[in-house]
Amino acid sequence: MSILKYKTNNGEVIELILSRTARKNIILRLDKNGELKLNVPPCLSLQSAFRWLSENEVKFSKIWHQSKQLKHARVSKIEQIWFRGERYCCSSTITDKIYWHPQQGLTLPDLPVYEQRQLLINWLKTQAQKYLIARLKHWSLIMQLQPQAMALSRAKTFWGVCRSKTGIKLNWRLIGAPDYVIDYVCIHELGHLKHPHHGPAFWALVARYTKQTKPAKMWLRHNGKDLFQLG
Repeated sequence: MSILKYKTNNGEVIELILSRTARKNIILRLDKNGELKLNVPPCLSLQSAFRWLSENEVKFSKIWHQSKQLKHARVSKIEQIWFRGERYCCSSTITDKIYWHPQQGLTLPDLPVYEQRQLLINWLKTQAQKYLIARLKHWSLIMQLQPQAMALSRAKTFWGVCRSKTGIKLNWRLIGAPDYVIDYVCIHELGHLKHPHHGPAFWALVARYTKQTKPAKMWLRHNGKDLFQLG
């Protein structure tokens, strides 16, 4: 699956989750979480998919607005958030951007809850891009193991993934975790460049660079679900 962005005649940008498992017909549906999904046959080109969306834009836009209403209905006010291993209170005020202070917490623009949540997600992703990738580069140099690429993921089932051909991806939500947890995940994924499986040699390599394996796993086990509170 991948994300497809479509711009309507009104200038609205609509995101769809694109999959290629349909047998013959193009299927557009709204799932229970308010996500818009487009399922097309494997052989259909992106150009043809965009053409279909353009031809069905009136119906398509109506479904999209339904998805927005669903998402708005299920969001709750943001009161606290994990960031860099600390739990911060969130407050709203008249401002045009997010401010973070180690003692005072996070200050968010006074916007409707859904818009405020989206702004916070984008801010956290920006922080993750800066910090998580920097930590991964740091450990790559120390371990002398270089992946093909370094990027973030929006996965719902893993904190990191390493593939020999496409490189390493870290879950952007790790920006909520303490440094020792982030470092452990970086070391873990880099270790897979040398040892694909979780055998004794792999764990020996991880232990060479961190003594925090057990505490990091425990922190993620106890707090990991909270990092997904924004979706």
